Amino acid sequence: MTEYCCIFQYVMVVMHGGVPIVFAGTEAPAAFAEVISIGGLGQSVNAKLSSTIADILQTKLSIDSSRFYIKFFDSPRPFFGFNGTTF
Repeated sequence: MTEYCCIFQYVMVVMHGGVPIVFAGTEAPAAFAEVISIGGLGQSVNAKLSSTIADILQTKLSIDSSRFYIKFFDSPRPFFGFNGTTF
């Protein structure tokens, strides 16, 4: 399994490649993403993020937009720890 991780100030991206996944009954390229935020998510923001992620998955990884799910989660600030405290 290949793992990629990047951290930019308050954004972290982790990607695991080479993990077998069956989506809609086939093993064609597919993906699952989780977007976790401390505030700021909502219907319009989630739609824009979904569109942008779909474009990236299609152009960079050849994953069709009908072959992935995104889970959006807006976490309460006290539920995220950083630098020895919570937000």
